[in-house]
Amino acid sequence: MCQSNADSQDYSLLTANTGMATITTANSSLAGASATAVLTGASNGTIIKSVTIKAVQPTVTGMVRLFIGTGDGVTKSLYKEIPIPANPVLAATPTPTLVLPMFEITLDGGFELKSGYKLYASTDTTQSFNIIAEGLNYTYPVTLPASCCNFLQKTANTGLKTISTANVELNGSGAVNVLQAAALMNGTTLKNVTIKALQSTHAGMIRLFLSADGVTYFLYKELMVPETTQSSNEPSFKTVLQLDFDLQKSYYIAATTQLGESFAITIEGVDWKYPIS
Repeated sequence: MCQSNADSQDYSLLTANTGMATITTANSSLAGASATAVLTGASNGTIIKSVTIKAVQPTVTGMVRLFIGTGDGVTKSLYKEIPIPANPVLAATPTPTLVLPMFEITLDGGFELKSGYKLYASTDTTQSFNIIAEGLNYTYPVTLPASCCNFLQKTANTGLKTISTANVELNGSGAVNVLQAAALMNGTTLKNVTIKALQSTHAGMIRLFLSADGVTYFLYKELMVPETTQSSNEPSFKTVLQLDFDLQKSYYIAATTQLGESFAITIEGVDWKYPIS
């Protein structure tokens, strides 16, 4: 079905993409080692609408972790940690026996996953969880509608990097490029920047920079990191910077950390163009 909005005609054709996996092996890695793939981005990208985590047995206190990563699994970025409570323990067994539901949570999404990139999941304990991701792929007709004027086309662009080298510079020296705007598009909209600590933290700063050439950088944002303690049932520090910034084609957004502590940086971007010039 063709969709429309106030700014332009949107001729994207949506297709459901449902990802399902069961995770059961205890995995304490915050770097995504051995995490299980749940859903893969389609040719133009996939919108992850929601992720449901459903226990299939009684639970103990622990953590389920979600990662965004490349299709080959080499690069993964910690995106969310979901604390799992212990299954309720009854003081006495009632008659008739009470049947309690297993743990369940649904996380609202909207994340636009780059083509070929994957949503991964892991559990900190040996309890089994079903991970169900609700996704929408979008494509465009090969033949442009004859009755249509120009229309907007979008492609997901996901930036993933881990930063860990202490850097106090404000001029971008030593900054790590996280995402580059596509060269053959009209620009890239930076939607959200997710910063997730991979350890306990001390008070410090994460800095974001913009660059036209990957050589000269301009300080763009500073985000304070508080003192935190990460454990098997306490999630590590996380902050999400909501943007709606249109970055010029081929430009970069980069990041540094003031202290020598590890952070996963995930940037949700959308490349866009108008096919009729």
